[in-house]
Amino acid sequence: MKRVAVFVDVQNIYLTTKQVFGDGRLNFETLRTYLCKTADNIVTLNAFTCYDPNNREQMSFLNALGLIGFRVIAKPIRRLPNGDIKANMDLEMALEVMSQCDAVDEVVLVTGDGDFKALVDHLARRGKIVRVIGPQELTSPDLIQSCHAFENLHQIPGIRDLS
Repeated sequence: MKRVAVFVDVQNIYLTTKQVFGDGRLNFETLRTYLCKTADNIVTLNAFTCYDPNNREQMSFLNALGLIGFRVIAKPIRRLPNGDIKANMDLEMALEVMSQCDAVDEVVLVTGDGDFKALVDHLARRGKIVRVIGPQELTSPDLIQSCHAFENLHQIPGIRDLS
């Protein structure tokens, strides 16, 4: 059995999907099914995001992710004195990948963020297979070139089927 750990950069795929399609909605149940399609793999699912504790819709979304099998790693957004919002989970995601990498054979990053290139390079040097699933139009070319396999998130059948 192959041990696969999946790490989803929820903010990145939401924002890039919104840029491509006008809204950021994705079917996470379809994503989960796609990621777990090989019956003989052991797959762990981790989702990283920031949230506004006063936004009931965001809180419901986090709960829904947990109910369908994702481990949700989240932190509240920070409002800066000038009114801007600080919301980034890149460091938390990288640390979690590093803490789990010795226990897995393959790492799947669901993101298009080029900031993860150094992490991908490090994992590859350690002998891990690294797959990236991201929006083809907006995924960093450096990230695509550094991984073993790239898949276009928006080409997963049903990923945008939100009826």
